[in-house]
Amino acid sequence: MVRLGAGARNAVWLVLMAATLFLILLPISSYVAAVPVIRKEWGLSNTEVGLVFSALFVSYALAALFVIPMTDRLRLRWIIVGSAVLFAAANLLFPLVARHLVTGLILRAAAGVGLVGVYMPGLRVVSERYSRGARGRAVGLWVTAFYLANSGSLAITGGLMGWLDWTQAYSAMSLVSVAGIPLAFLLLRSYREPARHSSSGKLDLSVLKDPSVRYLVLGYSLHAVQLQSVRAWLPGFLLAALVAGGADADTSVAKAAAVAGTALTVGAVGPLIGGILSDRWGRANTAAAIFAVSGGCSWLIGWTIGMPWAFIVALSFVYGWSISADSAIYSTGLTEVADRGRLGSIQAVQAFLGFTGGAVGPVVFGGILDISAESIRWGLGFSALGLMAVVAVPGLLRLRSLPQSRGLAGGKG
Repeated sequence: MVRLGAGARNAVWLVLMAATLFLILLPISSYVAAVPVIRKEWGLSNTEVGLVFSALFVSYALAALFVIPMTDRLRLRWIIVGSAVLFAAANLLFPLVARHLVTGLILRAAAGVGLVGVYMPGLRVVSERYSRGARGRAVGLWVTAFYLANSGSLAITGGLMGWLDWTQAYSAMSLVSVAGIPLAFLLLRSYREPARHSSSGKLDLSVLKDPSVRYLVLGYSLHAVQLQSVRAWLPGFLLAALVAGGADADTSVAKAAAVAGTALTVGAVGPLIGGILSDRWGRANTAAAIFAVSGGCSWLIGWTIGMPWAFIVALSFVYGWSISADSAIYSTGLTEVADRGRLGSIQAVQAFLGFTGGAVGPVVFGGILDISAESIRWGLGFSALGLMAVVAVPGLLRLRSLPQSRGLAGGKG
């Protein structure tokens, strides 16, 4: 029998953990895939459709303030497994019992609570297993699995709906989620976590007194504004670019969605690449460089209507990668500057502000589109996202000069 070394065992464990996260989260976008049918069956308005969608993210942000601080006191494995059960149960029940706005809101909100208890504590488990010199790539793979679950859920559910009705397709995805729970339990049995008794398990906002925490949380929150806004509006922009080039609007919807979806799916590997780069070049330097790239894309892409389609597509792929690639860096950095007994509070603040920013950003972008002249509205909308880089990049560069930055990436800053 071949015995694996410690490094190989850690690598196998990490890949299996990431795969398990992907399986557990597979129903996460099944609602989005089924929206055209659900809206008609339930008699929902567009606003009500949006409310059901956003219920998961609102509950995630609010639950983060209570669930994640408990990771400073309670065993992570039980938080993760229990939250996975809640997430899977909420998604199993959705196609079975949700038949109107209220039940849809309740079950999506319950799924949001389960999601925060799986994803963020899982990130902490991964970060604690790896040294600071290799932590970026480890957390990067974890975040990549989360991104792939979002895009894969949409694609697979949509494919299943070609043969099944939406309730059957949604149920199939949820059953896969259930199958991931015992895998998580088995993998977490090998995790030797330290005892957590020094914390009350309650939210401690004094963590924001640390300037390194503030800069990393700020960077993550502004990243989330940009990421979610692009996810929401890139397909619409690409459609506008096609129509401006003479294409028919009705027949171009699928093409625009396919290009946007592919760009964002390819971008899902960004967190892993960004994490690897940050292990080598430092957290602050790498995050600042990536945010500068995504900021440049933001300033440029909205003004490219009328330019060659191939150029717009290529820029969209660069954009899709760069808006994702810095995600894991902030999460990794926070694990390296935090006191062990207060990391839960730090991650709670990070999750709350990040998901709040991710919810507000697309709405503000839409407001800019509504009040701007048609000839410049896309340019103004995306340029507003470019302002995120104007704020974030100087903050990240400032982070390098702080004494606390010596703890980042094994001393690389």
